[in-house]
This record gives sequence, structure tokens and C-alpha cells, in this order.
Amino acid sequence: MFFIINPTAARGRALREWTKVRREFTDRGVKFDEHVTKHPGEAMQVARWVLRHGEEAVIAVGGDGTLSEVVNGYFDEAGRVINAKAAIGLLPAGTGSDFRRSVGLIARNDALDAIKRRETALLDVLRIELLDRDDQPVTRHSINVVSFGLGGEAVTTVNAWRESWPRWIGGRPRFVIAALKALRNYRNRPVIVRMDGEQALEINSNFLVVANGRFAGGGMMLAPSAELNDGLCDVALTDGATRWDVIRELPGIQRGSYLNNPKVSYHRASKVEIACDGALAVDIDGEAAGFTPAVLTIVPSSVRFIIGSPK
Repeated sequence: MFFIINPTAARGRALREWTKVRREFTDRGVKFDEHVTKHPGEAMQVARWVLRHGEEAVIAVGGDGTLSEVVNGYFDEAGRVINAKAAIGLLPAGTGSDFRRSVGLIARNDALDAIKRRETALLDVLRIELLDRDDQPVTRHSINVVSFGLGGEAVTTVNAWRESWPRWIGGRPRFVIAALKALRNYRNRPVIVRMDGEQALEINSNFLVVANGRFAGGGMMLAPSAELNDGLCDVALTDGATRWDVIRELPGIQRGSYLNNPKVSYHRASKVEIACDGALAVDIDGEAAGFTPAVLTIVPSSVRFIIGSPK
């Protein structure tokens, strides 16, 4: 069992949580190895290395960004699973830590029980082809939620505030305040969306969601019907929504009821292509990842994940 710890997640809370868990495992005689990351992207590199060398359980200690890096490390550079028998787990301790809600890991004890039981399930992931900040094509994987436009801009703001905000301000209020800040420059753009090769949808939007999991943004239910193993992603598209529409729907976004708004449509697909007149920011699992155009494809039942007990 190999733990990858992000010491900066939630301004050090992940490292503090790991210190407690480490002591507990040591006292119980549990055998494990560990690695504390020093820079972004390292968790992916370490996960890839240990999986190639036969590790059968890799646990991310941190938030959704740390987990996303480990998930990306589950695949090699060509996008192939390195070891299909190996499992990924999560000890959640990040600013948002949204994915834990979809796999029954609400509290630390839930995660510890799951790690001890080692019950796993095969989950889908999204493969995303997009442009990075240098306008170069890159491929990433997402296990949770990818958002475009407003969501990506809000995430950039949240990450920029990480070191300056008090620890007691949780993930949800941070994302809400960041979204309100991003709304100052909110402007709909012509967007073309094509799903499963069908006729393209032409919309005016600055807020789109393609989801594998249900929650993002500190507990906001962006895709209430999403399933992690149905071979489909859930797609929420706004069309013609104004700045004030978004502000009025913020409570609905938290509950998932924003989908009832006539300016929002909800779809399911295995492949989604998004292009825009002017690049939209892309957020992958709570981290700013790049810009459109983007192609998202479901990779069904590709990641073995350590899940919590049903509540």
C-alpha cells in the first residue's frame, strides 16, 4: 500500500491528517510506503512509477486535484492502464474534496474503513484532449467533473487565493465567492457542442459542465443524475443565461435544481466535442487545466477504485 501526500492541500490539512493516520497505521503494524510531493504533477509521476513496479494500492492524501493526478498516473503516456489489478484510494483532505461524496468517503473514518476493507469497483473516467496554457495539445483524465467558462475561471481564482484566505473558510464559500468574482467579466460566447457524432448544438454560453461524478465546487451538485460506472458522461449546457440568471441560480446549483431552468439543458453522451469562438477556460477536477477546443471521451470501467460502504 502506497500513500501519496500533497502537503499543501487545504493549506497543510492533508499533511496534518496524514500524520494522525500514519501514527495509527504504525501502531497497528500496517505495512505501507509513503511519498510527500514537492511540486505540482509529482503525484502523477510517482503513481505511474510505483504502479509500473508492482504496487497494488495507491492512496491519494489530499483533495480532488491530488486524486486527479493519481488517476492520471494510473495510465501510461499512451493512455493505457498500467496495472488493471491495482486500485486507487482516497484519504480526503482538500479544499473541495468533492469526489469523496460520490464514493461514500464522507469522513476520515469512512476512508480508513474503506482502505482496510479494500472493497473496489471499476469506475469510468473521462479522457480530455485540450490545449494547455502554451496553446499546445495535451491529454488529461478526469474522474469527477470538467467545467468550461465560468467554472474554469472560478477555479483559477480559488487556487490563487489558497495561501491568503483563513483556513476556516471552507470549500463551498470559496467557490461561491470566486464565481461571483468571475461573473464580473461574464460574457456569453458562441459555442458549438457535438455529442456522439450527432448534429452540433450551437449555443451562447459561458458555463458548461461535463461530469462523471455528481459534485464539484465545494459540494455543488452540478450533475445530480451522474453515475460513475454507466459508460456515459452527464452534460449540462447553459444557453443565453445572463449574469443575473447565474446569480439567481446559485442556490439551485448547490442543490442540482438549476437543471430545471429553461436556459439549461441536460444530456448524456459517451463523447463530447466543445469548440468556441474564443477559448473557454477548462477546469478538470478542481484544477485549471487549459482551454478549448476540447474533446471528452468516456473510458468505461477503466479505474479500479477503493469505495466506501453504502450509507
